[in-house]
Amino acid sequence: MRTVLAVIAFAFPSVAAIAQPVPASPPAPAPLPPGQVVPVGAEPPFLQPGKEVSQPLTPVGPMPGDREPLPAKPEPKLEPPPPPDAKPVPELKPAVEVKLGSPDRPHGPLGPNWSSYELLYWWPMRQPVPPLVSGTRTGLPPVFGDPGTTQLVGGRAIGSDPSAGGRFTIGSSLNSSETLGYEITYMFLGTRTFRERVTDLSGPVRSFGLPYTNATTGANEYLTLAQPGVNSSLFTVSASTRVQGWEVNTVANLVDDKSLKINALAGWRYFQVHEGLRLEQTQLRFADMPGIARTADQFDAHNRFHGGQLGLHADARRGSVFCEMTAKVAFGQNYEVVKNEGMTVFQTPVLGGLATQGIGGSGIYVQPSNAGRTANGVFAVVPEGTIKFGFRLGDSGRVYFGYTFIYLSDAVRPGDQIDRTLNPSQIPIVNGIGAAVVSDRPARIVNRSDFWTQGLIIGLETRY
Repeated sequence: MRTVLAVIAFAFPSVAAIAQPVPASPPAPAPLPPGQVVPVGAEPPFLQPGKEVSQPLTPVGPMPGDREPLPAKPEPKLEPPPPPDAKPVPELKPAVEVKLGSPDRPHGPLGPNWSSYELLYWWPMRQPVPPLVSGTRTGLPPVFGDPGTTQLVGGRAIGSDPSAGGRFTIGSSLNSSETLGYEITYMFLGTRTFRERVTDLSGPVRSFGLPYTNATTGANEYLTLAQPGVNSSLFTVSASTRVQGWEVNTVANLVDDKSLKINALAGWRYFQVHEGLRLEQTQLRFADMPGIARTADQFDAHNRFHGGQLGLHADARRGSVFCEMTAKVAFGQNYEVVKNEGMTVFQTPVLGGLATQGIGGSGIYVQPSNAGRTANGVFAVVPEGTIKFGFRLGDSGRVYFGYTFIYLSDAVRPGDQIDRTLNPSQIPIVNGIGAAVVSDRPARIVNRSDFWTQGLIIGLETRY
């Protein structure tokens, strides 16, 4: 039965195909008569218009499994080989930029804030003093040209003692990169007084006096202060000096290297020098006008400098050791004041005590003709140089020692203002208390020179 069904299934398609109707073919063209030729173009086309033999082809998409074409590889660029003597070029590595605020560099060149505290031990320039006191050991009055007359005080600069002081600086940055800032500095030297004394009451000197030029005769003479049997005297010369100043500067960083830092300074400076020279004598009179006579001559010289300032500051470092150098120069006006004052006091014995009489404005070298105050303003220059050596204390502190020199190009000094040309009739201890004789000597003079101070410094610097 299965065999019969298989034969039927196999034969069924063939029978169905035979049973299909055969399509009608177009009629064959009629044969041409003999000798007739069909003209060109008269033959009907093989395909009639409107009777396509097949349907339009639909586009075929990519088949599953097809691969996209691989991109073409760029051909390698061939460069000519280097010449035999060419040196290999080292590979350049990108520079490492250290930004402000990073652990390697927490602050800029100046830092947010800074301050320094310095102890000064300086030697101001000694004061020039003319010859003031000459004496003898024989008891005879001093005489010019006498080999036995010796100069005791003056004729040289006096006051060589050092003076202690301080210098303090505070500063702060003005921008976020800490390359521009300002600083304020104040310095001072304590007043130091130097004294020299001469007396006939002790020591080898038996007689002494003050030299002067007689304004009437022009002769060089001595005003005798001590002579055996006539009078005894104590003469004291005191010289004092005080220095102080301040400055305000703008600070700009120019070079900031690992081992070197350079800053520029520009600002304003004030520098003040006050000096005094005082001549005092106390005389015991035995023969002429018995009693006590005291005289005092005071010469003061004040210098006040104001001016603009420029400078450079260099700081070289190696490890924890550093060397710092600062150079500054200021240009401006020095306001100079000279003041002379004199005084004489007589004390005479009276019943039950001493009668005191005083004369103001008259001493020995200061008389009414030169007493008073004189002021002038002159151009001056103040340069300063400082060098320091020290050690770092971590990242925020340093200790150091160093040296500083300051110079004032034009200054008045008290010892230069003494006019030793005197009119004896004006001197109270010569003529006593009476009507003063009008004279133009001693004269009020203003002599100028220079001034400097120098010394050692020990300091501590902090940055925060």
